[in-house]
Amino acid sequence: MQDKKQNETYRIAYDLLCEYIEKNQLRNTAERFTILASVCELERFSVEELQQSLTGITISRATVYNALTLMQKAGIVHRLEKEFGKRSAIYEIIFIKTSSIKIICRNCGRVGEVKDPTIQRMLDDKNFTNFIHERYSLYLYGHCKVCRRKLLLSKKPK
Repeated sequence: MQDKKQNETYRIAYDLLCEYIEKNQLRNTAERFTILASVCELERFSVEELQQSLTGITISRATVYNALTLMQKAGIVHRLEKEFGKRSAIYEIIFIKTSSIKIICRNCGRVGEVKDPTIQRMLDDKNFTNFIHERYSLYLYGHCKVCRRKLLLSKKPK
């Protein structure tokens, strides 16, 4: 079942990327599609994790960043804000996601997804003037339990 989902994810992402490349008269490169395949397998990742997944292939860091920028413009991935610690930005596939609520630790960068039926119902039922929403992503920034504990311990008098 997982392979079927990955194949479907890749097919949709491939079509989106090809459409964007053609529309903007860009070159089809093997590197872009190799990176796209890894992006589809990972679904949520940092640039470092993406590069590690490209084992046995030499693709420069600049090419990876350029491909991710292209995929953002094509509506394939989204870059989560880098508000946290020293960890690099996180990217995730957006075209297959349904509405979601994410919690992001500003200290360690841990990302979680939560289900809150009350918030989900409120957002699903919300009507906007001159706008019909299809889905939403809500990002909550704060500190995870582990980092909150570390912060509290570092502030205790000795």
